[in-house]
Amino acid sequence: MPEAKVERPPFFKSVRNYFREYCNCTSIHGFRYFGEKRTYFERGWWFIVFTVTLVACIISIREVYKKWLRAPVIVSFATKETPIYSIPFPAVTICPETKSTQSLYSHMGIVRKFLNKQNLTERERTVVDYMGLVCEENRHIKYSDTEVFTDDFYKVLEEISHGTDPFYRCEYMGTPYDCHKIFKPVVTDEGLCYTFNMLDRSEIFQNNIYHYGDYFKVDRLTRNNWTMAKGYTESAGLYPYPRRALHSGAKNALSVSLIMAKRNLDHSCKQSLQGFRVSLHIPSRVPRPSQEYFRVPLNEVVLAAIRPEMITTDSSVQLYNPYKRECFFPTEKKLKYFKLYTGRNCALECLTNYTLYHCGCVNYFMPRENTTNICGIESLNCMRNAELRYELGELRSKMSKTSTNSNSTRRQRYRKTIKLNCDCMPMCSDLTYNVETSQSYWEWAETLKAETKNGTILYGVDNHYVSKLILFFKSSQFITSERHELYGPTDFLANFGGLLGLFTGFSILSLMEAIYFLTVRLCCNSRLYGYWAGPEK
Repeated sequence: MPEAKVERPPFFKSVRNYFREYCNCTSIHGFRYFGEKRTYFERGWWFIVFTVTLVACIISIREVYKKWLRAPVIVSFATKETPIYSIPFPAVTICPETKSTQSLYSHMGIVRKFLNKQNLTERERTVVDYMGLVCEENRHIKYSDTEVFTDDFYKVLEEISHGTDPFYRCEYMGTPYDCHKIFKPVVTDEGLCYTFNMLDRSEIFQNNIYHYGDYFKVDRLTRNNWTMAKGYTESAGLYPYPRRALHSGAKNALSVSLIMAKRNLDHSCKQSLQGFRVSLHIPSRVPRPSQEYFRVPLNEVVLAAIRPEMITTDSSVQLYNPYKRECFFPTEKKLKYFKLYTGRNCALECLTNYTLYHCGCVNYFMPRENTTNICGIESLNCMRNAELRYELGELRSKMSKTSTNSNSTRRQRYRKTIKLNCDCMPMCSDLTYNVETSQSYWEWAETLKAETKNGTILYGVDNHYVSKLILFFKSSQFITSERHELYGPTDFLANFGGLLGLFTGFSILSLMEAIYFLTVRLCCNSRLYGYWAGPEK
């Protein structure tokens, strides 16, 4: 006799029974109440509770995700302190406020000639035009209409500053040095200055950049053993270049005695401000002492305690878009004029390009190619207006980053209109030097007088001012900051899974249970019972 055909329950009933079986077995909280044969009120109550809990869970996960989108990278303090010998001693740029030897050029004398309506020689007219870029603008001086200068500008600047060399005595970490061997001449926005511990120009500037004379040139016997991203090399030794301080405190300082002849003081070039400007910066950055500096007055001793601030970045952060982490790694942004990227070098390059675009020339301290003209005195207002528009444009760009998407197109159109596309974000690994200064009057002449046999002042001593700068690290270690991911893969999974577990009891095993009931159990039921839903209940 043929076997009786087994009647299968309706499909919907099989699905309902199979779902009840899953509810009774799953580890997700509250699901087993859906599978029980209870009143509609009880099942409805549990459905509402589960729905509210699930919605709260989704909202919480969404907030975590939004937080990650807003700031995927955070900055926190490092877990251990950094010793000062792992970073370079700052590059120290010193600029005398006195820009010329009075016997060669007197800016004050030129002003008097204009006031007295006296005629100037051809040489004086040339030099006063040149000094118009270095000195403060004077309303009594009538400049020429020269729009561009030649390299004669640097030659004259060097000639008239002869005799204003400010160095008298130098020591570093207790060892005397010839000041002229450790301080090299550089051209900055404050004219002719002198810098210590800066990298050679071949390591800072691109090969196509034009340099006059030996400015920014360091003794080639020194080898660069340091980069901002990786620090000192393992083979650097105790006395690398750039130099580093092995210990903190005033006994391990850079001590510089500065001298200035009284006859060379000029009270019209720099608004009667006398003394020296000092700017501290990393060795790979071109200084701008007109913007960042502290003063060393005449006949005073200035003690400057250095407090370094350093930020490092975890390598995992490099996977993020630079505009998300808000910094650049060294190889991510190439500059036209500089080999080494820093935020300040980038800003100087952008200002240079902006000035060149609007004025057809660049300021004397800006990097340039051999075919680029130096702006003359007639172009001074153009350069000032270009710098002002550049700064305002950068400010608008930064402020508009928080605007809505509807303003994004307008912002891009604005940047293209003014030829501004700098994006000069900080380096991902960066270093700055803050200083705490104290100063006191220095009766240096009385010290010399006390050391003479008859107690008289040595000849010529009373015709000079002498100042001293003492620079040292305040402490042997400092706390750095670290830029790292807000959530790594493990952190994000733990946060996401933690919220699911808190609200619903969901886990990886819960997911595997669902997959099991949708795949493996269906196949095995068909094999064991001849029906995907299993035995009839």
